[in-house]
Amino acid sequence: MADTEPAAILDDKRERRRLPVVGLVLTALYLAGLVIYLTVQGQNPADLRLNELGDFLGGVSSPLAFLWLVLGFFQQSREIRLSNQALHLQAAEMKRSVDEHRRIAEGNRESGNG
Repeated sequence: MADTEPAAILDDKRERRRLPVVGLVLTALYLAGLVIYLTVQGQNPADLRLNELGDFLGGVSSPLAFLWLVLGFFQQSREIRLSNQALHLQAAEMKRSVDEHRRIAEGNRESGNG
């Protein structure tokens, strides 16, 4: 089991980095696509009036906010799953410990009586 622990730790680190990298890549692609779209359309957000600029920024940022919300949900789900696994391992270890103490106590009783 000791041989698999370093591999599990490396997999956990890779898994932990994956969601932010995916988020950053998708955000960069979205922003690049937005810039290309605005360039092709010949539109400049700086030419908008203040209320139109607010509407534009709200519309542009909502898909990004939703993307990061979903990625946060997946990250939280993963962390809960890992916590659940750790609790199961801890419970199994405690059961083994209780069984071992019970075995030792029974051995002490037999040696004390004999």
